[in-house]
Amino acid sequence: MHRSVVAALFITAILVAACGSAGSPSPSSPADPSPSPSLPSAVPSVAPTDTPSEAPSDPVSPAPASPAPASPAPVEPSAEEQYLIDGVLRGGDDCRPVRQDLPPGAVAGIECAADDPAVARLGFYLFENDATMLAAYFARMDEEGVVRESGSCVAGEGEGEGAYTPGEGEIPYRAGCFINEEGFANYRVTLPGSHVYIGILGNSDDMAALSDFAWLGSQDTPGNPTLWGEPNR
Repeated sequence: MHRSVVAALFITAILVAACGSAGSPSPSSPADPSPSPSLPSAVPSVAPTDTPSEAPSDPVSPAPASPAPASPAPVEPSAEEQYLIDGVLRGGDDCRPVRQDLPPGAVAGIECAADDPAVARLGFYLFENDATMLAAYFARMDEEGVVRESGSCVAGEGEGEGAYTPGEGEIPYRAGCFINEEGFANYRVTLPGSHVYIGILGNSDDMAALSDFAWLGSQDTPGNPTLWGEPNR
């Protein structure tokens, strides 16, 4: 009787221990383990390029161009200016009136583009009389330091002055020349009777080219400049 009771108690203890062991979590296995961080995958390196390290800002679209200003209305020539325009025989293109910086005493003036590559432009200036014309001509020669009666423009050293027709006293048929401060040849000639004074500006210091231009086609001796003649009215 005593042995059977002891055996029964021993079996009961074993069963209780087994149940307790099955229900308790293992201390070596955490209930919510943190995952191990994954290793980054290998990324291929990018070779440097010629582009700048900072991308340029977006280009600004240019503002629309403003419309070109309207061409000024052509100047209506006065009767005196038209007289000068009508008298141009050759050498001048696109002749237009000029009303500023005229020679002293001039009552009208026009300036023209030239049809000769040696010539930058030429001007024709009208005076009331020969005395006023000559005064303006001589004033320009004096301003440039050109000595009166110093000889032919072509034969001189870039300057000269004298009458282009024979006579006595102060002959009104004059031609003078000089090189201006910028190094360009200037040739001036007077046409008495018509009271017209002609100025020719060159594209270089070639004075002979301007003289040839002014006298081209002259057949008379001593001859006259052939750029302008009094128009028929």
